[in-house]
Amino acid sequence: MVLKDIIGPDTRLYAKSEWGPAGPLWPALSFSQPGVANRFGSVYTRGRDLVITVGTGNPKDTLDPAHRRRLMSIVDVAPNIIVATGELVEPETWKRAQQTHPGRWKLSMPIIRCWTFSGFPEAKACMAATYRRFANPTTRGRPMAVEDADRETLLALELTAVDIPPFIERRLHTIPEDQLLNQDLTRLVGNIVNSVARAGTERTGVYPERSSLSFSDLFKLLNELWRRQQGTCCLCSGRIVPGEENPLLRVSADRVDSMNKAYNSDNVHLTHVGCNLAKSSASLEEWGEFLEVLRDTREQESSSA
Repeated sequence: MVLKDIIGPDTRLYAKSEWGPAGPLWPALSFSQPGVANRFGSVYTRGRDLVITVGTGNPKDTLDPAHRRRLMSIVDVAPNIIVATGELVEPETWKRAQQTHPGRWKLSMPIIRCWTFSGFPEAKACMAATYRRFANPTTRGRPMAVEDADRETLLALELTAVDIPPFIERRLHTIPEDQLLNQDLTRLVGNIVNSVARAGTERTGVYPERSSLSFSDLFKLLNELWRRQQGTCCLCSGRIVPGEENPLLRVSADRVDSMNKAYNSDNVHLTHVGCNLAKSSASLEEWGEFLEVLRDTREQESSSA
């Protein structure tokens, strides 16, 4: 099996430094900074994209010389699950990692599919353009897009499949079976995370301060709200369709109290984008009057049909 066998024409390849190959003892793509994990989670698409892990050149981080500066694994992850690494890796493995590197790699995305590069090829030889960017301190620990110039060489590299325990994802939170709903919820969480990250920064004015749960907890919350609301808008009670193309009818995460800038279980419900925009432009009383007009119009159309 070679890399070309497992990717599609629209697959985006990323590269990230890691301390060792992925596998049953460490079935996780790990991060030290929450912001890095959240941002990557908002752009990565499970089942389409893949991440190549590259061993560091530091003997203190990458203990096995055979892994240093080498392509180790290629993995598919669940980007909407970001949890404490200790929930994913074997307890003894995690304990040893924290003894030697306290405070690092505390957050992870579970690996869903995994392969190992046969012979651990040298990164500089097989991924030259991308690997040069690893020297930039600002990219350390961050997944970066693989350069197009490296893609052809990478596609011919041989892989060996690695079994990942199937319980890894099930013991966390439920992922919607509806792929369109999964994509919609991931988009919403990404939008919230990005708006929180921009809070307080300058533009023409200043972005308002906002706060939220982690990427993973937000996804879990929105998924629970979808089930609780039974796929309906909390403002107009109309049906919300996953993957809707009409921008006004797409699902939106609305803060119940717009003056409260927090995105949490007490202040978020799911609505249509159009309903959210209308509510944000008027008082709740005015919104209620607007909704009554819409309902009257619908009833008149139904009776005349």
